[in-house]
Amino acid sequence: MTLTEKFLQGCENFSDKTAISDERGSVSYGALLVASRRLASLFNRFGPGKNIGICLPNSKECVASYFALLLNRQVPVFINPLLSPQQIAYIIKDASLDSVLTINHFKDLLDPIVKDCVYLDKMQSTQPVAKNPSGPVTPQTGNIEDTAVIFYTSGTSANPKGVVLSHRNILSNLEGCIDPFGFSAEDIMLSPLPLFHVFAFTVTLALPILIGASIIYMARFSGPKVLEHIEKDRVTFMLAVASMYRALLRSARSSEHDTSSLRLAVTGGEPVPMDVINSFRETFNLPLIEGYGLTECSPIVSVNSLDDYKFGTAGKPLPSLKVKIVDDNGYTLPVNRDGEIWVKGPSVMKGYLNQPKLTRETITSDGWLKTGDIGRLDDEGFLKITGRKKDIIIISGENVSPVEIEDVLSHHPKVFEVAIVGVPDKLRGEVPKAYVVLHDNEHVTEDELKVFCHDKLPHYKIPRYFEFRKELPHGPTGKILKRAIPTTSPTS
Repeated sequence: MTLTEKFLQGCENFSDKTAISDERGSVSYGALLVASRRLASLFNRFGPGKNIGICLPNSKECVASYFALLLNRQVPVFINPLLSPQQIAYIIKDASLDSVLTINHFKDLLDPIVKDCVYLDKMQSTQPVAKNPSGPVTPQTGNIEDTAVIFYTSGTSANPKGVVLSHRNILSNLEGCIDPFGFSAEDIMLSPLPLFHVFAFTVTLALPILIGASIIYMARFSGPKVLEHIEKDRVTFMLAVASMYRALLRSARSSEHDTSSLRLAVTGGEPVPMDVINSFRETFNLPLIEGYGLTECSPIVSVNSLDDYKFGTAGKPLPSLKVKIVDDNGYTLPVNRDGEIWVKGPSVMKGYLNQPKLTRETITSDGWLKTGDIGRLDDEGFLKITGRKKDIIIISGENVSPVEIEDVLSHHPKVFEVAIVGVPDKLRGEVPKAYVVLHDNEHVTEDELKVFCHDKLPHYKIPRYFEFRKELPHGPTGKILKRAIPTTSPTS
């Protein structure tokens, strides 16, 4: 079955049940199907097989638009409105997007670069399908190998890459997550992550539809609002990234909200400091479940489960996936040795849009995806992420992972967050530099932080330079964007 067929089946089976809630209200599965068919009849004019952009906030309309395009067998391309105008213009051209579904809020951003902007907030939502000029749409359920969605990975310098994911990719990824966590139609999910991020798309758009659960979308993250939703809506599952959970814990310290309904909280996208993991367990009386993934894998590669987890790891690979750790020559490494993570299985992308050479360089001839991430498998099969291949700092010929240093410094009680980067050094090649944000009204010196690291890190891994910042740049999911940190002289 395709995602389209799963959607039609879910809307029929759970017709009267609440499907989606956002800041403007709720919609049932039955009403979601009506809205999707109405939009599909309007979108018929784009023609079959066309790539159509979606630049929308988390909302009922975003989900209805996505499935409307699938019903027409058109290809949804999610656009991150937080990208620069130049990057968005690149996506419009690269994906051949003549039309983008959006709202008036993004008019100034999109109008100059898009031929046909369809403003959903200007439509008459009560307009019946039969009165639309294209007439009622006949659902096109398609083939499981058809493209289900295209996401663009974003960097701070290079152009974004279009990752093409099929129905099989998404569904195989989901099937490996349902049983370990006992997901069911009784679950009430909460997500502040934007749907243009594949982690949110798979877990909080495709998954609820697959099982008939209810999902609450937040347009933006707010710690107090998350706590309100958990208490008022009896939320059972939430998805966020580490920086959001850290902020949530700060809000929870001064809150008396009833959060007893929450049975599962999952995070990914960036390493989670141990102080956040420990504080979450103390505050909410449940573990913060870590996982690992990337857009090219739809996205989940590994995840801890409630019955089988190891803190400080990204869990075990999904049953449908093979994971191995390789050296720079592609040879498989033994357990507990750091190397590049390679992944193989049905969740691996179809390829990069319009980039066959890059696709061949990224996916081997026998189907292994080179992730570019560094990690190790332990003797129990748990995956530990230790860094990004491009972020590795080479100090006097030694490979040093910034994550290890960040984890140590994040345990300092006065440190709110930290980013480690390598800076040039005439003697050693590179040395670590720490960009540090302190908790409000706190003060600490560079020497104090070096002393704190002294018995926790080898001498050469202790940051040579420290720079204190009021804040660090973050991406839409809260992940620190190291390449976007304004740099100064290493001696600062």
